[in-house]
Amino acid sequence: MQEEFKRKEERELITRFEAYLKKNERFYFDEDAFIQIIEYYVNHEKIKKAAKACEVALETYPFSTDITMSSADVFVKTEQSDRAIEVLNNTLLMNPNDPELLLQRGAILTMKEQYESAIESFESALINWEDKDEVYYNIGLAYQGMGKYEEAAENYKLAIEQNINNENALYELAYCLDLAGQLESSLTYYQKFIDQDPYSEFAWYNLGIVYNKLGKFEKAVDAYEYAVAIEDEFSSAYFNMANAQMNLNQFEKALSNYLKTYDLEGPSAEIYCHIGATYEKMEQLDLAIKYYQKATKLDQMYHEAWFGIGVSLALQGKW
Repeated sequence: MQEEFKRKEERELITRFEAYLKKNERFYFDEDAFIQIIEYYVNHEKIKKAAKACEVALETYPFSTDITMSSADVFVKTEQSDRAIEVLNNTLLMNPNDPELLLQRGAILTMKEQYESAIESFESALINWEDKDEVYYNIGLAYQGMGKYEEAAENYKLAIEQNINNENALYELAYCLDLAGQLESSLTYYQKFIDQDPYSEFAWYNLGIVYNKLGKFEKAVDAYEYAVAIEDEFSSAYFNMANAQMNLNQFEKALSNYLKTYDLEGPSAEIYCHIGATYEKMEQLDLAIKYYQKATKLDQMYHEAWFGIGVSLALQGKW
């Protein structure tokens, strides 16, 4: 009943707004009403109407932080990133230290590959933003976009020091250290965080990723096992553990962990293909073909599955 009443109010609001646009009828819309109108159009994938609502809202409330942020999002969706930056800059003239505006501007500048300006915006946001790991992570992404992997790694490290459970920063750190040729030396860094918080599943998981990249598959499996011992529904850890076990020719164990991933995440072309590959290695070729086919039904362009079917049929002599 309450939900139906809410939908009725929403429809009436949209009707009033569209009458205002078409007939120039005089209606008053407060900030919350404009936000609701913009969200309605976005949720119903009427992006051009959302953009029009943003323009009207900005004329009425040019320095509203909430309307500015919603409008910037919409302008990005309509490929008007310059307009998005413009409205953010206008509101920042009145609220120069607003961290939400600065973060959003930095994210859009990163998207536009204006990395140095993005970093300046993120660094300004650091002063007043409570979740500093989020800011350092975004600075890291900007440096990474510039190909400055060492600088990116340093900022990912700062993010992790603020929040050891920042999974994205942990993952990107391993990626950048790998590209910078510093992966081996990073093992002591990850171990330091595990010593500080031995119950961080993310720290163990990313240590496993590092070992895996270094080809130390047994140690990778050990790290992933700690991760799932701490969080028994950590699907990515089960999946990566299975990949490492495949490299160790531990096919039955790998199959068990792929199936566990399937139980937690549900069907996907990727997991079906990996299960098929495991059965192929175990020489259970009919089952291998069955799972490869399941993968192709979910994604007809999943080329690894088609290749797996071909290999399995060849092994059966079905040329």
